[in-house]
Amino acid sequence: MNIMDNLLIFMHIPKTGGTTLSSIIQKQYNRNVVLTGNTDMNVKDIEKSNSLMGHFYFGIHHQFSKPCTYITMMRNPVEQVISLYFYIKETELHPYHNEVNKKSFTEFINSKEYDFSNLQTRYFCGGSSPDLAQAKETINKHFSVVGIAEMFDDSLSLMKHRLGWNNIEYHKENVNKNRPFKKEIPANYFSNIIQNNTLDLELYKYAKEKLINEIDAMKE
Repeated sequence: MNIMDNLLIFMHIPKTGGTTLSSIIQKQYNRNVVLTGNTDMNVKDIEKSNSLMGHFYFGIHHQFSKPCTYITMMRNPVEQVISLYFYIKETELHPYHNEVNKKSFTEFINSKEYDFSNLQTRYFCGGSSPDLAQAKETINKHFSVVGIAEMFDDSLSLMKHRLGWNNIEYHKENVNKNRPFKKEIPANYFSNIIQNNTLDLELYKYAKEKLINEIDAMKE
C-alpha cells in the first residue's frame, strides 16, 4: 500500500510547533480526527479517516487494523522547557496551571511533581520510562518524518514530498508572545534543564542530523 493511503498519525509533543502543523494537516485531507482530553476515541471513525492528531504517546496505532504511519515535531529541549513553563502559567485551563503559577522558573525545572524531564523521548517510548535506544528504533521503524521546530519550513517540505501534500502555506499558531527569549533567561538555569533532559538532547541531535540527511537526499 502506498504510504499516502495509510492513516497519518500526528503525535503532537507539547510546545514543538504542533498546533501550526495540525492546521496544515487539516488542509490536506477531507477526514481528520483530533483527540483531546475531552473526546472519546471511536476506532471505527478513526479508521475511516485520513489523519489522527493529538497529545498521545507512540503506540496508539496498535488499536487500528488500518496501516498507519507517524509524523511529529521535536524542539530543542531547552527552548521547549522554557516555552512549556510560560504556557502553563498563562493557560488557566491547563491542569497544572494553579500549581505552576505559584512556582518560579527554577522551582518548575527542578520539580519532581510533574516529571516533564525527557518528555520528548518519553513520547517515543509510549509514555514509559525514557529510553534513548528504544526511541531511536521507534523513529526509524514507524515515522515517515520527524521534523525539527527550528527547521520548520524544511521539515514541512519533506512532509510534503513524502506524503503528497499540496498547499503548505501557514501562519504560526499558539505562539506565546509574552515568554522571554532564551537570551533573557539567566545562563545558570540552562545547566539544570540540560541535566534533567540529557536523553532529549541526544534524541534531538539524532533526529536533527537524520532530518538534514533526508532533506539533502530529497534535493538530489
